[in-house]
Order: sequence, then structure tokens, then C-alpha cells
Amino acid sequence: MNVRFERYPVARNAFGDVFDFEREVNSLFENFLGTPWGRVAGSGYPRLDIAESGDETVIAMELPGVKKQDLKVLVQDGLLTVSGERTSPALPEKAKWIRNEVESGSFSRTIELPHPVKQQEISAELNDGILRIHLPKAEEIRPREIRVK
Repeated sequence: MNVRFERYPVARNAFGDVFDFEREVNSLFENFLGTPWGRVAGSGYPRLDIAESGDETVIAMELPGVKKQDLKVLVQDGLLTVSGERTSPALPEKAKWIRNEVESGSFSRTIELPHPVKQQEISAELNDGILRIHLPKAEEIRPREIRVK
């Protein structure tokens, strides 16, 4: 059975309450632990995309507000670790937050590399808040066309 929320406003409203409840519970954990719950659970911050071609894999990571000098990218033992820090914007004098959803502080994310890489040829660039890491595949795993004689 496939339910479409557009036709059933009652179902949409019910799920909206569930999502509101989830936000409230996350907020409680955040206040109690002093850090966003997603980070404590290691849930995948910062978010990333991984794309593969014949010669390389490219990892694109969302890092808005992070400066190049505040980033560290490390490849070791088949793992890629990106760590850094995002500083929170300064508030004007006598101002207080009404809502503050932009996370600040240190972060670290480690993922297993999808294949062996040429470590000396790995490159990374940060543009418009997106970190792109190019991981060239090691020769032994690159696709190779075999010429038939």
C-alpha cells in the first residue's frame, strides 16, 4: 500500500507531530550532553557524497563556513579522515540568539576508502563550502580493456 500525504492531510499532520517530537528529543540530548546528538552518535557530520569513475573516486563534503586553514585531511590504512573546526559567528553587542541552528566547534569524520588509492596523487580543494577530495584508483584496480588478438 502506497500512502501519499498530499491526499491525506490527517496522516501528514500525524507525521509532522512525530518529526516535531524527534526534534524535541534531539534538543534534550543536545542540552544534556552539550553537543549535537548527531555528533555523539557519529551519525555522519559533515554530510558527503561519493562518486566513482573508471580512474578515481571523488568525495564531496558539505563544509559551509569552514576555512581551508581549519581543515585537516588524512589518508591512512585505508581510511580517510576529515577534521576541522567551524567558528560560530560573533553576535553584535547586547544581542542574543533567537534561533541558532548552524553548528560550530570541532568535527571529525572517518570513512573507509572504497578501493586502494595512489596516495601521492590525492588532491583536495575547498570551493563555495564544498570540499572535494579526488582519490585516484591504484593501477591494479583500474578497469583495463584487454585487446583480443
